[in-house]
Amino acid sequence: MKRANLIRFLVSLALVFAALGLLFPFWPLDKVINLGLDLKGGTRIVLQAEGVEGKSPEEINDITSRIIAVLENRVDQYGLANVTLRPLGGGRIEVVIPGLKDPEKARRLIGTTAVLEFRKVIKEAPDREDLIAERRGLQEILPSYERDEAGNPVTWYLVSEPLLTGDILTDADVRPNPDPRMAGYYEVVISFNREGAKRFAEVVSRLKARGEVPGEEGDRLAIVLDGVVYSAPYINLDLKRTAQRLKRIDSARITGAFNFEEAKLLAVVLRSGALPVNVTVVSEYTVGPSLGADSIRRGTMALLISFILVLIYMVIYYRALGLVADVALIVNMILIFGALRAFGATLTMPGIAGIVLTIGMSVDANVIIFERIKEERRTGKAPKACVTAGFAKSLSALLDAQITTIIVAVILFMLGTGPVQGFGITLALGVAGSLFSALVVSRALLEGTVLQNFIPVKPQEAPAG
Repeated sequence: MKRANLIRFLVSLALVFAALGLLFPFWPLDKVINLGLDLKGGTRIVLQAEGVEGKSPEEINDITSRIIAVLENRVDQYGLANVTLRPLGGGRIEVVIPGLKDPEKARRLIGTTAVLEFRKVIKEAPDREDLIAERRGLQEILPSYERDEAGNPVTWYLVSEPLLTGDILTDADVRPNPDPRMAGYYEVVISFNREGAKRFAEVVSRLKARGEVPGEEGDRLAIVLDGVVYSAPYINLDLKRTAQRLKRIDSARITGAFNFEEAKLLAVVLRSGALPVNVTVVSEYTVGPSLGADSIRRGTMALLISFILVLIYMVIYYRALGLVADVALIVNMILIFGALRAFGATLTMPGIAGIVLTIGMSVDANVIIFERIKEERRTGKAPKACVTAGFAKSLSALLDAQITTIIVAVILFMLGTGPVQGFGITLALGVAGSLFSALVVSRALLEGTVLQNFIPVKPQEAPAG
């Protein structure tokens, strides 16, 4: 085997083993490759930033970028994988969360502005109407976090204007609730920065503590997130004395009937900070796991059927050369899925369609080469010379066709939305892989083995005399 063919063979072998190493253990598919919303199921939400009307494109882009930065921090801290956050223009943001089947959890994670406030509780009542007549000035009537079976707030609170806001926070941690009556529930402990610790102590010092005056309950401090009262504890006398003595309080507790997931979500939202503007959900849909599993079955079946039929056809029509094309096609498929894993790309249903299209395009490159080889063989050249000439004469046609396709695939990826991007990714990878397989793998097999002696045409005989 010539040095050039040996290098081609070793490079091909190295890439194949690298791809197989990335793909191990090969199945199930969702453990090997990132699956898109249409295959894995999950939630897609489009958010609209409020108050961007009339702003310049630069201002809108800045607001959108800041929103995405906060949301990325939230999904990372919450532990969600393969989440896609993408600006759509005009202050709109697309959020795709594969694998998440609970749209309410998604809304609470990404749709929460996270404006934290501390307010004094004036009065509470089971019905909002009972508090309207007592409202004064900047006071507001806010619902509690606890809801009844119908989803209505259990309690309504009449609260003062904000005494303190959440810009003083440094951390929020989830801990089991130490109260024996709340066994099995969790609380969120929020920590203040140095300035916040002093300001919180000042607020506590101004309020009446429970037990400070005989016969009086004392004041309650409502902890409010985005207009919802999550906790409204009474001011403890020991806490007030600590605030007056040390002039600082480093932390506070948000208690309630939170399970672990609810407390974790609340802590993540508080840690990641507030969004620069309010956002509203303008569209939302959820794909269930059964639909995703059915899409995987159908897509996999289409891929396998097309793959097997092409393998059979190439052997029937091109015989020994068809075997070369089949090996090149198998190598191409391995490289495509290996590249998807290596780059962390997401496979979608249109992406599977792109792979199916690639199967045809992959053998098409070999067909062009084989036809040139056959033409050379008809002129009476030796098999080895036919192979060399066939690759040389087909190179320009292959490059022209495949590079233009790659350009289109790149445009689809850059300008398209999720499914179109998935198609563009697999198409680009498939075309690049087909070029490599045809020009490197096929050539190494034809020039380095006896298969070159089985070109399925007979050389023309020289004319007599």
